Amino acid sequence: MRTTTFAGVDSVSDLIQFPDLSTQDLELVFSGAAKGVLVGRMHNLPYFLDFENAINPHIFVCGITGSGKTYLMKNLMLKLNKILGSKVLLLDFTGEYAEFVELAGESQVDAAVFEEQLGRGAAGITYINLKRCGSEKARVTAAEEILGRLSEKMRAGDTRGDRVFVMLDEAWKLLGTSKALQMLLREGRKYGYGLIFSSQLIEDIDIAMLSNAATLFVFRLQNKQGLIKLASNYGLSLKRVEIIQKLGVGSCVAMQMRTSGKRDFCVIERVHGMEIDEVVRFRVGVEMQMEITKKKFEEVMDSVCGREIVTIALGVAERNGYIDLSALIELLMENRVPRRKTLSALRKLGIDEGTIADSFAVAVSSMASK
Repeated sequence: MRTTTFAGVDSVSDLIQFPDLSTQDLELVFSGAAKGVLVGRMHNLPYFLDFENAINPHIFVCGITGSGKTYLMKNLMLKLNKILGSKVLLLDFTGEYAEFVELAGESQVDAAVFEEQLGRGAAGITYINLKRCGSEKARVTAAEEILGRLSEKMRAGDTRGDRVFVMLDEAWKLLGTSKALQMLLREGRKYGYGLIFSSQLIEDIDIAMLSNAATLFVFRLQNKQGLIKLASNYGLSLKRVEIIQKLGVGSCVAMQMRTSGKRDFCVIERVHGMEIDEVVRFRVGVEMQMEITKKKFEEVMDSVCGREIVTIALGVAERNGYIDLSALIELLMENRVPRRKTLSALRKLGIDEGTIADSFAVAVSSMASK
């Protein structure tokens, strides 16, 4: 077999020239698949967030309202935890993440016990809703106390061996003078700690914070002052600045400083999310509760009673926060759904025979008393 060689070329990737929309080395595209998380696609190639070749684990996300910034933040939280097994501490000043965190199967943690949550052996998402602290001043005070205790924990090596990410969405402005936050940025890498922070206005971010983030995800920006600061700090050409100005919703530019000294510039055409199944909660009797994914509930019940009754049941769940199982059975009986079909549906939903029998008895008794 005849082999062709090229002088000065070590791999096939050296022969491939990406357009100006991407400067990421091809080997990094594929190596990232083994140890990174998929963020999106560029020119039909995947873009993986890979920390192995980055100078530090810190990430900055910016973009105008509605550009997709918060969507990426939420998905980074999930993917870093569920895929990489990292611990995530989310400090939420506005309560915006509460519903999403609940859908992810996590719960809110009181600020007083967050260290215990982070200290557990299994990685998880520790969510602190600072909105519950009251005034903005009280939230800042609570956040600074948490960051201070976290910094002490970090330096003491209490989580050594674990990768920990601290997430702040639009909180930089309130915490810009925090010594603990600056310590996380300067020393986080050697302890396995990363800071993920976001902003709509890049021009208000302290240049030291900006420079300490190895990875940037930049969604559409319009403010001239912010674009000038970005271009100056990262040596962006006018053409690349124009690319950022024209990004569509859900598209972003990824820039990462590598340990090799290179900085990537990649246009991600669409950020890929991580799907979460919504759940329908059931109340069985006085105290017992169970959860079934909304998708499964719709699939099973659609085949039994039709969309109209399913919509009514979901409406009840949305208003009350749950569906009473005996009330659901009563609804089906009132709409002349055969008993055998109802039994079959409830079994497919994973409800045991004894619970079904008890709920049927309550439903029949209720209808008899009307």
